[in-house]
Order: sequence, then C-alpha cells, then structure tokens
Amino acid sequence: MEIGIETGSAELAKKIMPAKALPFKPDEWSQVVKQGMGIMHDNMLVPAGTLIVGLPEETEADIQKTMDMIDDVKDCRSLIVPLFFVPLGKLTNQDWFKDTEMTELHKQLLIRCAEHDFRWVGGLLDIAYKGKWYSPGLKSAYKFFAWYAKRKTKQHVKDFH
Repeated sequence: MEIGIETGSAELAKKIMPAKALPFKPDEWSQVVKQGMGIMHDNMLVPAGTLIVGLPEETEADIQKTMDMIDDVKDCRSLIVPLFFVPLGKLTNQDWFKDTEMTELHKQLLIRCAEHDFRWVGGLLDIAYKGKWYSPGLKSAYKFFAWYAKRKTKQHVKDFH
C-alpha cells in the first residue's frame, strides 16, 4: 500500500496540501500519519510511504519535523521512500529540487529513511515468503542483496560527510 506522507511539517502541509488531511486539519497531519501507520502495522499491512525532499520554502525546521516523524513511526512495519520535489499541480511554477541543493540535514533525512527501511526489510522478506516452497533460496538471495545494499549505503554515507 502506498501512502503519500510528503512531510512531517504542519507548516508545509498547510502550504502545499491544505486539503490532503481532510477531514483533519493540516496541523494534525503528522498525527494522522503516525496513527494510520500504527493501524496498518497492527493489521499486517505494509505501507510504502513517500516523502518529498526539497519542497518549495522548506526550512531546516521542516526537515527536522519530518525526521522526527520518521522516528515516531520506527516501530511501524513500513518502507519510507524519499523523492526529490518535482513541480506538479499548483506548484508547476516552482523549480525542481536538485541534488546539488542538498543540505547536511537533507542528507541526514535520506540516511534516516535508509536506516528505517533496512531495519524492516528482513522481516518483510520473512512475511512475503512465509510458507512458499521456493522461499529458502529466494529469500536468502534477497536477504543477501539487502545486506549488500546496506553495506554499500554505509560506504556512501561516509562520502556524504
């Protein structure tokens, strides 16, 4: 299941997606995400939540609020996928976000998403292949790939700094 988290910042939610939280207020967006992901976790649903990195007028405080929200859902089985801002809809007059514009906090946000995903990937593979005759070989291959990806990510994190 895919959910568009977009941001953990109520201020950005008000600016870029004022109706998305309805019937709740944009100020409640972060809580809606946390509760929704908790309900999905309890019911064995696995959301792939997307974040938008580099939203127009995004501040360091907004990025920190998004990182705090990721911390708040750390115990919810999920994958969190950061995506760079692409100007669509009412924001078509804005510029694309480019990797050259990334701040240290943006980099920390990407790392936080990767850490969250790597925390859950092994358990997700166990769930996905439970009881399948082809499970042992395929699951082992995917777990090796996940281990290798995590290792490479750690190497790239060193390059980030």
